[in-house]
Amino acid sequence: MRTFIGEGLGRVVVLNLQRDEKVLESIRGQLAELGIKNAIITSAIGSLKKAVFHRVTGFEKSPVDEFVTLENPIELASLQGVVIDGEPHFHMVISDLGTTYTGHLEEETTVVYLAEISLVEIKGLALKRVKDENNIAVFEEK
Repeated sequence: MRTFIGEGLGRVVVLNLQRDEKVLESIRGQLAELGIKNAIITSAIGSLKKAVFHRVTGFEKSPVDEFVTLENPIELASLQGVVIDGEPHFHMVISDLGTTYTGHLEEETTVVYLAEISLVEIKGLALKRVKDENNIAVFEEK
């Protein structure tokens, strides 16, 4: 295990996404516009008409992912994760009328009515995410 410690918290960003806005793309755009490199997501709820995510499928040395696209009325119950060097890494919990799903948020996930997302900037971190020899993401200091 490696531990990295920031110097404190900075700005709080609250996003109110509307119909047909794309979740990950909107978050990335606001982070870039505000110049936020490192952050934690503190809350995310909403409704989706399309959810795109991936999840692991086994125990191989290198990850093998299954990509899933759902196009139903979907509740976004949670997003969790971090932003490192401007790049979000979020996992979500969603449900449609019959099943609950979890996985890594991907592009093209789209709002049906609204999504409310809050992030808090972390000050004093100089990290980047890189892939190791097994194609697993790890942090390195910049």
